[in-house]
Amino acid sequence: MLIQDVIQAYLAAHVRGRSREDHRHAAWWCTQIGQEEAPTLSTNLIVMKLDALAAYGRRPSTVGFYLRFLRRVCAWGALMSYLPADPCTGMASPKASPHPMRALTEDEERRLCGILGPPYSLWIKLAIETGLKQSEQFTLRWRDVDLKRATLFLPQANGGAITTLRVSPQAVAILEQLRQLHPPSLWVFPDLKNPFRAVNIHAFYVGRWVNAVHRANIPWCTWKDLRHTAGVRLAQQGLSATDITRALRHREARQAYLYRAHAHGRTSSIQPATLPKEPTFTEFADGELQAIITRDLAANPVTFGEASRLYAVHHLGQRASRRAFDSLYRQHWTQWASRRLDSLTRREVRGWYLTLAKTPGRANKGLTLLRALFNWALQLDLVAVGNPASLVKRFRCPSRARVLSLDEAVRFLEGLSHLPPKPRAFLLVLLLSGARRGEVRVMRWADLDERARLWTKPRTKTGTPHVVPLPVQAIAALQALPRTSAWVFAGAHSQPWSCAMAGKLWGTIRRRWGLDDVRLHDLRRTCASYLAREGENLSVIQSTLGHSSLTATAVYSRMNVGGVDRALQGQADRLYSLLSPTAASTDASEVVHETP
Repeated sequence: MLIQDVIQAYLAAHVRGRSREDHRHAAWWCTQIGQEEAPTLSTNLIVMKLDALAAYGRRPSTVGFYLRFLRRVCAWGALMSYLPADPCTGMASPKASPHPMRALTEDEERRLCGILGPPYSLWIKLAIETGLKQSEQFTLRWRDVDLKRATLFLPQANGGAITTLRVSPQAVAILEQLRQLHPPSLWVFPDLKNPFRAVNIHAFYVGRWVNAVHRANIPWCTWKDLRHTAGVRLAQQGLSATDITRALRHREARQAYLYRAHAHGRTSSIQPATLPKEPTFTEFADGELQAIITRDLAANPVTFGEASRLYAVHHLGQRASRRAFDSLYRQHWTQWASRRLDSLTRREVRGWYLTLAKTPGRANKGLTLLRALFNWALQLDLVAVGNPASLVKRFRCPSRARVLSLDEAVRFLEGLSHLPPKPRAFLLVLLLSGARRGEVRVMRWADLDERARLWTKPRTKTGTPHVVPLPVQAIAALQALPRTSAWVFAGAHSQPWSCAMAGKLWGTIRRRWGLDDVRLHDLRRTCASYLAREGENLSVIQSTLGHSSLTATAVYSRMNVGGVDRALQGQADRLYSLLSPTAASTDASEVVHETP
């Protein structure tokens, strides 16, 4: 099998996720090493080709794109047994020197727009006003624009979800001008020569943008810098980091802090990847906790923000629910921070709760934590009114009950023999021990006692250690792994395997095995369900799963139908014993005859 055959097979298996860049990278690699045999692909060959690409004048970031594509191909090829091993393992991506963040001033924007002229100047103004990405802006269609409601509907490339973006009146005015200037088309930014297709942004960028930047006599900037300009101007308007993050649809608030620093003249070379995340609640100083609890609450009542900080830092501490509480507070409850704790009403809580109707699981989690916060405040006499989070009807959120059937379990076990050692051991431990994905991912060699077949989890979801015996098959799979790090499932840079890598791996495997709707957590549920089917009592299942109480384990009691089977069969035999022997034998023969 040739290397180009492996690349083409990878593209065929990832039709939904591939992009135009993937085809360009694939064509280049096929030209360079496509005629080589797949088993001969080595690290030295890859490094030699990448060095030639860098010598040709490509930047380190561009070389990194080509390497990342081949790294995905090799990881997939090794998983599918097309390659004997992954030759990209341990190869570091070329690091480019970080560039300082660039934001256009109003004078630079005016000069650049004056040189480009309409309609291109309107493209720049819309990018700065909305903060749209280049891919979002130039694939926008008029059917995704609602000018009356000042709303854009942005389809996402992954998953097909739609993101709703409210825009300012200035952006609406720009869109109305574009509708008048551009020829009739489905696209908001059509090709001016052929309105039946979208604009070729690469041709615009090379043909017009580069010349306009040089003629404007301004420092070099890219289209991405227009998005940075939008973030900096939002910060100049006084918006918080949370509001900037929401407006620009960032996953984290780190970039927003850079925008705020730039807006106040505190330019820094710190990159978003290394910027420390600001904690939601700060720790208490000496005597501060006692001062809050013992002060005169009649004259100086406790606010919701103070109570939330007390609950998070003093009560939750390092519990697993602390992260969820901090996230809910940042996203939904900061508007109540300055309110008196006893002024919050049940109607306000219910109004907030109904806004999360599209995410019932998160809404129920938030209501539970809010109710616990007020109950804790009542115990400490911080508030004297009733709990406003009580008596609020919760959304119906049915629990997931997906387990592997016997046929699927056979397919799963048969498929494990075709996987490399690390994913095979990872999935086998999940199924045979009933452990959580996060627990298996951070397993250490020091926590394993291979002779006694015991695995000690230092800290579980409940905050306590847990010892679980591992079956012989799981121990054998773990012993086949190389010990290159303190972690059993080691990832890059001597860190444990990342959640994203484990999720991507399982996404590829389950499609191959016909288990598209099976999640990794379903393997834990399968382990407990099969134990219940075999008649194991709930205490054994509780010890296996590491639950703190039988309440969470009781859901598996419905799988133990052995007693129900015996009771129903006994009752059926007693009822049929009332019939005459001839009739009873006739009915029994018909049942046996009709049974397939």
